[in-house]
Amino acid sequence: MISRLDSKAMAALWVLGAALAFSLLYASGKLTGGLVPAIQIVFIRYFSGFATVGGLALVQRQPLKQLLAGGRRHLHLLRACCGVGGGACSIWGATYMPLADASALALLQGVFTMGLAVVLLRERIVLLQGVAAALCVLGALVIVRGNAGVAVDPDALSNPYAPLAMLAGAFLTACEVILIKVLSRHESMLSMLLHVNGFATLLLGCAMLFLWVPVEPLTLALLCLIGPMAIFGQMCNVKAYRIADAAWLAPFTYASVAFAALIGWVVFGTLPGLAAWLGTALIVGGGLLLIRNKPPV
Repeated sequence: MISRLDSKAMAALWVLGAALAFSLLYASGKLTGGLVPAIQIVFIRYFSGFATVGGLALVQRQPLKQLLAGGRRHLHLLRACCGVGGGACSIWGATYMPLADASALALLQGVFTMGLAVVLLRERIVLLQGVAAALCVLGALVIVRGNAGVAVDPDALSNPYAPLAMLAGAFLTACEVILIKVLSRHESMLSMLLHVNGFATLLLGCAMLFLWVPVEPLTLALLCLIGPMAIFGQMCNVKAYRIADAAWLAPFTYASVAFAALIGWVVFGTLPGLAAWLGTALIVGGGLLLIRNKPPV
């Protein structure tokens, strides 16, 4: 019993690490002032990510031919399409609306994931999981409400389609989470990362021949850090979904709102208020309930 609780707690920590990494990724468009197209940021992310994974494979002396072998390339390609679409929609949407509000809409990924897990993976949820998820959502809403009317970047442009882009990004990201769960049962972590980053680079490479926008060397160097950061987030997700069910882990993604508040404090000098601390406490409380909850049989 103790070992199972420890493993579930570890899975939750992996998801929290991924949430932090991807919160920074989604903020990248806003940090560049909207001057770099979202699709170009996504390409840089996957290209530098592919280079990172290739380096890891060389360090671990794993042949690329062996890592690329397997009969599930269609699932890897589908996951890459979901990742590219979800990333582009989320980065673009977050660029044209307050970061806290964008993070709130991104929270719907957890709702979409739980629904898809029940329908496609036949996973079961119990009442306590619903209560814990509600606590996490409430905590996120408290944080967002506390930031209402105060944009993280007052000079950011607005776009009426940005919320729809965030909703589309949340759904596509949830689809990718389900594919991660399915593929993690059969594929090694390096194989999964190599496939998704390789396919995404190929999908976007041709488009970049026509859509590439010149970027200052320093900005380009900083954007190249997104790849390794995304690899870290992907590795965290793969580790987590090998340990626990997707429906059980989904509510932990709500911590991204707390991370968005932290980014606002560190980068833009906006100190978290009482609402941020209260919301974070609710998210942690919901997470503790999930850890104590026994899985349905």
